[in-house]
Amino acid sequence: MYELAKRYNPSGYLQQLRLRLPWFVSLSAADAFPRLELKNRISRKSTAVFGPFSSRDLAQRYEQEVLGLFQLRRCTEVLEPHPTHPGCIYGEMNQCLRPCQCAVTSEEYHGESGRVLDFLATNGQSSATSLSVARQKASSEMDFELAAQIHKRLERVNAAAASRDRAITSIDEFNGVALTPACGYRQFRLWPVIAGYWQDPVPVDLSGEESRAMSLDRELRELLETSLRSVQSEGRRVEHLALFSRWYYSSWRDGQWFPFRALDHLNYRKLVRELSKMATAM
Repeated sequence: MYELAKRYNPSGYLQQLRLRLPWFVSLSAADAFPRLELKNRISRKSTAVFGPFSSRDLAQRYEQEVLGLFQLRRCTEVLEPHPTHPGCIYGEMNQCLRPCQCAVTSEEYHGESGRVLDFLATNGQSSATSLSVARQKASSEMDFELAAQIHKRLERVNAAAASRDRAITSIDEFNGVALTPACGYRQFRLWPVIAGYWQDPVPVDLSGEESRAMSLDRELRELLETSLRSVQSEGRRVEHLALFSRWYYSSWRDGQWFPFRALDHLNYRKLVRELSKMATAM
């Protein structure tokens, strides 16, 4: 429907399909003093963009959770640092490094933004791991006050991570396979997504399973490897991710999503198990 509407109604296909663009949390790496921002438009040159979130409210909630853990600036102005800059309330509350007032060097500020980027890339796993080690060390040294402080920060890190759906990741690494039923009996489709772009669907036919020449695991591997030898990256990625959001976040979702970093890391065992389960239910 998307491809047909785009071809025959190029000026109004989004309205025709009622396709809402999803929201993203981005670290403005091109800025001299990076900050987090919300957007529902992305360009091919965009980097450090994480999503898709199902709504602006959820994206903003995650953004605020992350900002509460670090000291990035929250102002939107183009900074011209000067010791006489009036600053803002966040600097007074020690929730910003105050680059506007030259309180830190550019290198120190970029170190903080690098930690934020690492948090976004791992959804807090890197921070949680280091905090857990520090808490254990403090406890073993009988410094229970420090251990309690670290524990509180760890709870905040876990709360921020919990506010983000497991499907959300960097759009440059947004890879996965959607498994859905097809029209025929015991027939299915695998819909690969690579770097946020939908690829051609891969048909899977289990109607003649009795005469299968190879294991289902091996067959799926070969089908996907063959299909993804030539990866497509045409079209507007934000619209491809909007299609994903409509399907993934819907109450009527008729399939499962299997993310992966690289195709070799796809959990084929889980995919086969889900495929067999869906076939048995037919």
